[in-house]
Amino acid sequence: MKTTIENNENQSWSIIFGLWLIYFSFGYAVSSIAPIVPYITNDLNISYKQMGLILGAWQFTYMFFALPAGFILDKYGLKISIFIAAMIITLSLVSRGLSNNFYQMWLAVALFGIGGPLISVGVPKASSLWKSQKKRTISMGILFTGPMFGGIVSLSTMNSILMPLLNSNWKLVYFFYSLIPFISGLIWLIIINNKPILNIQKDAILNISRSISEFKLIITKKRFLIILILGTSAMFLVHGVPGWIPKILFSKGISIGLASLLATIPIVIGIISALTVPRFTNNDTRIKILALLFINAAFSLLLLQSNNLMIFIIGLFFLGISTGSLIAIILNHLSETKDISYNNIGIAGGLFFSIIEIGGVLGPFFIGLIYDLYNNFNVALCLYALLMFIMIFPLYILKNKM
Repeated sequence: MKTTIENNENQSWSIIFGLWLIYFSFGYAVSSIAPIVPYITNDLNISYKQMGLILGAWQFTYMFFALPAGFILDKYGLKISIFIAAMIITLSLVSRGLSNNFYQMWLAVALFGIGGPLISVGVPKASSLWKSQKKRTISMGILFTGPMFGGIVSLSTMNSILMPLLNSNWKLVYFFYSLIPFISGLIWLIIINNKPILNIQKDAILNISRSISEFKLIITKKRFLIILILGTSAMFLVHGVPGWIPKILFSKGISIGLASLLATIPIVIGIISALTVPRFTNNDTRIKILALLFINAAFSLLLLQSNNLMIFIIGLFFLGISTGSLIAIILNHLSETKDISYNNIGIAGGLFFSIIEIGGVLGPFFIGLIYDLYNNFNVALCLYALLMFIMIFPLYILKNKM
């Protein structure tokens, strides 16, 4: 039986705040590699193809642990699950600071993908506790700003404050970074202490096989396969491009400090986009808006090839519009296709994220691979722009099936 938090406003918003802090740590950790790519590649003596594998390491493990994460959330509740996630992220950051070669660094980043799904799959589970559709939408929007703000803080402080303060020792920076999820996890425990709604739901019967069967029924239909294609392609953009922006700027002669600051632009715009663009979507406009977002993404990737800094910055603005709202709108479209019980939301969400994270793994890897082959980021950006434009065709098919 699903329980709501509608009757206690203070309890409900304290839960959202606690989870927001954890999600902030999520974004903080995800964005921590991009600003120091040159330092890591130089100190560990690794290629850009290997760096691409490191950038996509957590998405790789995420694919395999998203489903177990959903099971853990449904079985043990948010309270323990989210705390475990915070501690895993802490361990991942500490391990990065201890890494001395490619394999150790890859494993350290991959570790994040074990804890990350507990958070991202837990967010819709927490929001679904609201009885009011409006409050569910508001709480979801607030929570999704957490990793974005975490990314902004990470990108803007890494090379401007922390690296100079710690004598450009990126390993020490990671030890400092590990304090953020650790403290956030402790705050989470304090905030949600003795809130029974986040504990195990003893009256809930978790039927895993039925949940999997329900999702299999969805993905066997062409309409939903198309949605998964759109989600995977969007992940190529969302997880593939932003992590390389500081290095792309650095290759154009921009200082690493300024490059890291400029890399926050699509995140800031992404926050605005995430909070505004989905509000204009409904059953009549959703496909059209998705088409515009994919076209906008293709256009932004073409602008990022320019050596003119102002044009490049404009490209970052347009990129943020698409990266900020694409996944949210696609998820919204999927959520309206099946009425999934609260007790199985975690597993269903885990299955969905497991599939679309393929794009999250391959996105950063292919950029690094293509750079190693051609010694130029523009080739990869052209190919990614083409992929974004091609998504118009599955959207056209999806529109005709509505």
